[in-house]
Amino acid sequence: MPLFGRFKSILKQTLYGQAPVWDTPWQHRYAGYSPEDLRIFDKFKGIRREAEPGFLKDYLGVRTRPASLAEPVRVLAGHLQEIPVPGGDWHAETIEHIGLLKSVLDAKGRYRVMELGAGWGPWLVSGAVAARHLGVEAIDMLGVEADQGHYASLRQHLMDNGFKPEEHTLLRAAVGATAGKAFFPKVEDPANQWGARPTQGNDPADAAYLASVMGGEQAKLEEVEVLAIGDLLCRMPQWDLVHIDVQGWEADICRAGIQELTKRVRRLIVGTHSRKLDGDIMDIFHQAGWILEHEKPTQFIYDRKAEKLESMTKGDGTQVWRNPGV
Repeated sequence: MPLFGRFKSILKQTLYGQAPVWDTPWQHRYAGYSPEDLRIFDKFKGIRREAEPGFLKDYLGVRTRPASLAEPVRVLAGHLQEIPVPGGDWHAETIEHIGLLKSVLDAKGRYRVMELGAGWGPWLVSGAVAARHLGVEAIDMLGVEADQGHYASLRQHLMDNGFKPEEHTLLRAAVGATAGKAFFPKVEDPANQWGARPTQGNDPADAAYLASVMGGEQAKLEEVEVLAIGDLLCRMPQWDLVHIDVQGWEADICRAGIQELTKRVRRLIVGTHSRKLDGDIMDIFHQAGWILEHEKPTQFIYDRKAEKLESMTKGDGTQVWRNPGV
């Protein structure tokens, strides 16, 4: 799935102050949030920001190095970005930002955030920066990322925003239902590749998927450690937010970790990559008593020749869940 599918309209908004144009009537739009939900951004008004060469700054003042991101985004260096409404920003839907800010506002004196499939750590750092704006100084971040290049960007992103990586837990590994080993693609240009995922066997469909996201080339693989979701969750008694985006393993991970998730996690944001995954994850958390606060389904174009449903995906989905028991 192209990470920057809506890049042109967001770029126009950022550079020229023009909002993306929605040509359909309101009743045909699927925002995933209500007008009342947008009031949460009022809690973070008045943050002092100044444009800075070499960095993109968002509405929280988070500094992001465009050099570590996909090439189309790099033109945003030196610009300030406003709140991600109505259609999200260059990397996420509006509902992901709303879920993040809710997790910060609900934190009780300490903010603990976990990001699985962390990439450069946008949700770790944005949560930590938002918490810092509210006067929360006790912050714990745990990020897991399998790609070597993305892992380096993750460490750099923390440092760019005033956090010391050694004071948090950043792990170069994959995440799975159980601990073990897997194979992960060796990506030559990680800044322009965000769809890779591990494989644990010789599944032709896995090979076809990896070839599709790597420009049709056969992926060169390296062995990586797989960390069990339950073991990661048990590192803290509670988590204010867990963000999961691992390109297709989400249902297996959530199913295996649902007991510890329900015991320890206040809010979960999960990316989805097929219509089946939308339903599987919804069933897991609904049956466990969680509350679905926001969601946008996966967008896809049906293709009879595709070996996996993920290969039909043209736009990832997102679900934001709240745990009423924690």
